Amino acid sequence: MWKNDDVTEPTHDDAPEMPDAHSWHIPRLIIAWAVAAIIGTLVTILVPADDRFAWLAFAVGASTLVTFALQLGTAQRVGFITRVAFSVAGSVLVIAVIDVANLLFGS
Repeated sequence: MWKNDDVTEPTHDDAPEMPDAHSWHIPRLIIAWAVAAIIGTLVTILVPADDRFAWLAFAVGASTLVTFALQLGTAQRVGFITRVAFSVAGSVLVIAVIDVANLLFGS
């Protein structure tokens, strides 16, 4: 680390802190995943098979926007990127599971 033009070894005190459990805002993650599940289900039920891929991409985009809104609403800087990445990845996974379930068990 550079301090006053001297190079020092990093200490345990210089290490970045891990976000605590409260900073994850678990209910906000669950809300984002629920929105993804609702949109994914509606797309699967209402959209013809030929147009489904484009609408599923829309569902991922819409759930990403919901994620950003929910995480920006926390006004907490620490862990923002991690929370958004985890939430978006979960939304994509939820939509993928719904689509695969439709392919396997749907008409």
